[in-house]
Amino acid sequence: MLAKLQRDILLTRRQNEIIRIEAAMRSVNPYLLAIPAILATTILWGLSFSSTKVLLETLPPGQIAFLRLVPAVLALAAAFVISRPKPVSSRDLPRVALGGAFGTFLYFLFENNGLRFTSAGTGSLIISTIPVLNVMAGVILFGERPTPRRWFGVLLSVSGVYLLISKGGSGELSLANMQGNILILLAACSWVAYTRICEPLLSRYNGLSLTFYQSLVGLVLFGLLNLPAPPDAMVLSQGMVLFNLAYLGIFCSALAYLFYLFSLKILGTATVTSFINLIPVFGVLGGAVLLNEVLTAGQLLGGAVVLSGVSLVTVPDSGKRKPAASCAGKSG
Repeated sequence: MLAKLQRDILLTRRQNEIIRIEAAMRSVNPYLLAIPAILATTILWGLSFSSTKVLLETLPPGQIAFLRLVPAVLALAAAFVISRPKPVSSRDLPRVALGGAFGTFLYFLFENNGLRFTSAGTGSLIISTIPVLNVMAGVILFGERPTPRRWFGVLLSVSGVYLLISKGGSGELSLANMQGNILILLAACSWVAYTRICEPLLSRYNGLSLTFYQSLVGLVLFGLLNLPAPPDAMVLSQGMVLFNLAYLGIFCSALAYLFYLFSLKILGTATVTSFINLIPVFGVLGGAVLLNEVLTAGQLLGGAVVLSGVSLVTVPDSGKRKPAASCAGKSG
């Protein structure tokens, strides 16, 4: 009897503590949490390019993608079970699976292979052109009509990408890095395809549902790709390899994405997009500090031109509210 009374008292204390914590969290201004969350997201995604470059020294590109998706899917599955979002209906499963094939499988396949031949900084700057490529896809494939400001942004970004893949901005193409730059550009194109595939789904499902299902599709496809050559156990036992895989999987593919969704809900698309445009800045800084990468003057100029063009494209038009689509941009 006494033991039961003690358990009841302990349970009551724990419940009261939980109530106090929840009340304290509700009293905190959500903006004070959202700003650090989106800033952490930009840093995590920006540094992911350097993390991938480190792993490429010991693991092939396909294995890196598979091994980063394992902890990511486990973390997203836990969040999925806790939050219990609306499950994907059977009629939408083919579109969701196609989105996973483009947005997870092809994206990481192209990006990881591309980073074998180009720098982390250059890769992050090319990936930042995704909003610009999305506008171009809308014009060519769907007959959309961008504003003159966005057209100018597209032209600026295309010019900047040329400077990035050229040798010192002199106009002489660098064949040594060309293969990597083209693969990174294909990764960006695959994400644009993913964005368009996702568009009809965003009004029916939240971002967590789509990310979980599509990450699972990517995990299965990379698992099939890696069946003939499983990862080397000796390599996976190295601390630096495990650290970078955990960083990419848990922090970049799961935690940062949840931070992104939270910030998007509190701050809105325009503010979040402004922060997301900082990702290539952290990508370049990460490559310089962590990998001792050096960008030429022409490439630095190209990066600045790309970011200027992307800013013109991503700033919402006055009087119009851009939809809060979780598929709109990609990094990490």
